Amino acid sequence: MSNRVIRLGGSNIGDIQSVNNLSAYLGRSGGVKLVVVSAIPELLQFVRGNIESVFTRELDTSGIITYLNQVYSSRLNSEPSAGYKNLSEQLLSLLKGIALIGDYSRALKDQVISYAEKLSVEILQNQWKEVKVVYPEEIALLTSPDFGNATFISVDRPFFLNLQDGVYVIPGSYGITENGKTARTGKTAADYTAAFLTAYLGVEKLELWSLDNDFQKADPNIVPNPPKIGRLTYSEASELAYFQHYSFHPRTVEPLEDLRIPIYVLNSSSDEAWVETKINTETFVDDKIVKSVACTDDISLLKLDGPGVGLKPGILAKVTTCLNEAGINIKSVITSQISINLILERKTGEKALSLIEHLGFNSVQETTLVKDVSLIGIIGHGMQQNYGVSARIFNAVAQHKINVVLSGSGASDLVSYLVVKSSDKEKSVREIYNAFFTK
Repeated sequence: MSNRVIRLGGSNIGDIQSVNNLSAYLGRSGGVKLVVVSAIPELLQFVRGNIESVFTRELDTSGIITYLNQVYSSRLNSEPSAGYKNLSEQLLSLLKGIALIGDYSRALKDQVISYAEKLSVEILQNQWKEVKVVYPEEIALLTSPDFGNATFISVDRPFFLNLQDGVYVIPGSYGITENGKTARTGKTAADYTAAFLTAYLGVEKLELWSLDNDFQKADPNIVPNPPKIGRLTYSEASELAYFQHYSFHPRTVEPLEDLRIPIYVLNSSSDEAWVETKINTETFVDDKIVKSVACTDDISLLKLDGPGVGLKPGILAKVTTCLNEAGINIKSVITSQISINLILERKTGEKALSLIEHLGFNSVQETTLVKDVSLIGIIGHGMQQNYGVSARIFNAVAQHKINVVLSGSGASDLVSYLVVKSSDKEKSVREIYNAFFTK
């Protein structure tokens, strides 16, 4: 059985020092070591951009190949390998087919985007010569057919039992449905893939070879040099994953939690790979209670107001069913007797408003979409068991004349939410951070 499963972020590919450190770190132990890799960020963005714009402009075939070759050459200072050129041509053929048909399915989109990881892994293999590549197709990494947000189901365990000792690299954000189609498990979901393999193969821990954005007590773009968070529970890590300044897939803990398998975030600056953040089931209450003040602009607020909202049964159920069928994710729901407030992704707000307006609720007098708002999350176990936490939060924003559009707490012992105007986001984060960590 595999000794190790480790996730390598795509931003490390081409970083000679980081890859050498990982090679030396893994070289100190025997057994089978699976390195699950996410796409190089620029490659992922480029592939996504081309599939989205293939109908709005003529396909620049030579430009696509030139760009892909530059990505390879900039990292390895050599001409692209034959395998890389072959993958590039396969990607180009898919894009040409989509342009010719004039449409694409979610399954075809997943297939195209998977090439960002396949190309990234080819670059890594040519940099890290001793590794072998294993594709999800080879290991029967089975997923549900929820294209774009699939769930892993199973993998060919005997395949791994028969592997010889060594390092094996796996492109990390997709699997294969029962019908043989490519299904991605989310954007940059290599964390989740690695977690699934860790649990399914009985590995004792999941290791993350650094994070592009570390677990810190605040967004470093707002609070200079905030401390890193040494210990998190699964729930705290999942909550933080929904905020923009963390690079951790929210579903990573899902396969591990019941099995109590810990996650270690490793520092990649040396082959010692010391642990920066440990994530497990232990409910560690920080002496400050709050572990992080997080924020995101990726929200819109949809409000359903009316005196009968709290009395009429089934309104919320109909709304959530409608949005679910349309593929719209609800981040959070905050309700009162006269108002239902849905926190959605910013890009889905307008569509959600249109859908709900057509449901025709008699008891809803007004449906409005509030834009230009941001979500502040104050995260840390122990909020309900310790007096004064909420008071400190609201005092911090009140004393600095920050208007709170909406607030919610009590649904969980580990998070309180504030919705504020986007213009007040940075001030809110700084003042709440100062209230807990500098006073």
